[in-house]
Amino acid sequence: MRGGAVHAPQEVSTVMPTSSSPCAEVLEIGGLPAAAHLGGDPRLSQRLLAQIAGQPSRTGTTMPCGARWTEAAEVVRGCLELAVAVLQGSHPTAVPAALKVRIGEWATTGVALEAIQHSTHAGFRFVLDELWHRATSADGHALAMAGQRLSVVLEDIETTFTAAYLRVVHAEAAQRDDAGEVLASALITGSLTSTWARSSGFVLSESYNVLALATEHQPVGNTGSRPPRWLQRLRMELSSFPGGSPPALLGVNGGTVLIADEILGGTAAVGLFDRLQAAIGIPLRVGLAHAPIDKIPAATRQAHELVDLAERLYRPPGVYQMSDLVVEYQVTRPGPGRRHLAAVLDPLNDQPELLETLVVHLRNKRNRRRTANIMHIHPNTVDYRLRRVAIETGLDPAHVHGLWYLQAALVARAHEANAADAAQDEPGAGS
Repeated sequence: MRGGAVHAPQEVSTVMPTSSSPCAEVLEIGGLPAAAHLGGDPRLSQRLLAQIAGQPSRTGTTMPCGARWTEAAEVVRGCLELAVAVLQGSHPTAVPAALKVRIGEWATTGVALEAIQHSTHAGFRFVLDELWHRATSADGHALAMAGQRLSVVLEDIETTFTAAYLRVVHAEAAQRDDAGEVLASALITGSLTSTWARSSGFVLSESYNVLALATEHQPVGNTGSRPPRWLQRLRMELSSFPGGSPPALLGVNGGTVLIADEILGGTAAVGLFDRLQAAIGIPLRVGLAHAPIDKIPAATRQAHELVDLAERLYRPPGVYQMSDLVVEYQVTRPGPGRRHLAAVLDPLNDQPELLETLVVHLRNKRNRRRTANIMHIHPNTVDYRLRRVAIETGLDPAHVHGLWYLQAALVARAHEANAADAAQDEPGAGS
């Protein structure tokens, strides 16, 4: 600043000009209209660009943030015109449509939103510094008013730029999610065509990790037509994967995600689960299977069978592969062994309260007090009924051997019931 220190005036207006309040006076700094210090220097925009880029002169065709120099110069000139207008006493005007379009184009080419926001603030600091260096000791009030007016323009520009950027990002994300669902559906059903694969924008892998996701419970609250928050958080977490969101079919109860081998190695399964669990914030079980691209349909069935089995066995949240449930999985296969195992629980058919108590007790990790609270009975009644289960079936749920057989029998019984229902639904059944 020229002419010594600035002495603050007795009263400085703190009213911030807005789009509905006029800027009544033309501000003067250093004996000239403040706008003249910005609009009268043809090299100002180039100096400002160099300041933002962090290099003394233009090199190459693009700035360090990825934007082309010519495009950045266009945006800088537009922003300077808005700044000049308010310094001349005009109303803050809307950000020109051409600048919104340019920001949207930067979003599609990978220029980071953080870089745009940082550059916008750096540009306005540059403008304020220019006015400061041209001010005299008598210009304290004018500098304060200039700062207020420019802050309104900065707010308008930053809000508009961010909205324009996010509009494009959201549209691209929705388009990619839609394409990802189509690709996932094609891979899961084995109906992928080479023509669609080439036009999808996805780089296909030779093999995939198939994740079957199942949530333990739904969050409380009515979300209307919006997806639940945990599902939104899951989509956001998947979008941060290398290359963007992987092909996935997701719904309110879980879904299927296909992750290429290049992204997830076999040893990274637990780390991936921890990452997804932390993101969604509710208990999650994952069935995991691996397969070459042409075997994804079978791997998908297996992954969902594994997570379904983990649920039926009341296993805790976690990742379940075939090696974790190989014996239990074999129990679910059709045949005389499954029928024999399911029949272990037949003595309880006429005593449904015993079967219900066994199921609730296992679901609550064999906590007798929790079981009693849920069933609204005394803990001693829980103990009595479990002893009755041991007498009727010959398998004691209080011992490891009996507990395993009873859990396996419940799973076999459920699969036998499903098979019977499916046979009943077949055309011509019962006729």
